[in-house]
Amino acid sequence: MPRKLLALLLIVIGISIVGYPTARDLYYDYQQKKITEAWQAGLEQLDREPLEPVQESKEEPVKAVLDLSKEMEGLLIIDKINLRVPILTGINKRNLDLAVASVENTAKAGEVGNYVLAGHNSHTYGLLFSRLDELTVGDRIVVQAKEQEYVYTVTESMIVQAEDVQVLRPDGEKRLITLVTCDYSTKPYRRLIVKGEMES
Repeated sequence: MPRKLLALLLIVIGISIVGYPTARDLYYDYQQKKITEAWQAGLEQLDREPLEPVQESKEEPVKAVLDLSKEMEGLLIIDKINLRVPILTGINKRNLDLAVASVENTAKAGEVGNYVLAGHNSHTYGLLFSRLDELTVGDRIVVQAKEQEYVYTVTESMIVQAEDVQVLRPDGEKRLITLVTCDYSTKPYRRLIVKGEMES
């Protein structure tokens, strides 16, 4: 193989390796937006009067929109870090790639207990929980569910060991939210935890 062709091939491979994480993050960001739009469109369809004709979108069939809305618990909105991301039910690779996910066997939004949401600490600034470390006591966390909106106030932020499940437990009659992501500042990786309590 001629040297020029080999050099060109190595350059193309290098660019592909370097560009893949950015392309992947952009794709997941696009998917998040589509899921959010579909969920909101689904809510609008559900809110219609029964006799009002349903107008199907050319881009998204109504049935697909409604099916997708069933997989979402709502939207997580944190204005301080410009975050607006879908909340999907259950921890699995697809859910964590596309959105944040609720941890099974924890409370639901607004309930007494601890509503626990996990998300990736993306290497791309602003995606998923990449800016979670910027939250401080007093900041607001909003969960926009199908029925209503729940507002929590951040009470603490901490770094814990990966195996520390104490942070997932409820605390009496309080209505808590806990956001969990990876902390990459040390190896082995620990967990960044942001806890909040629902405003009365």
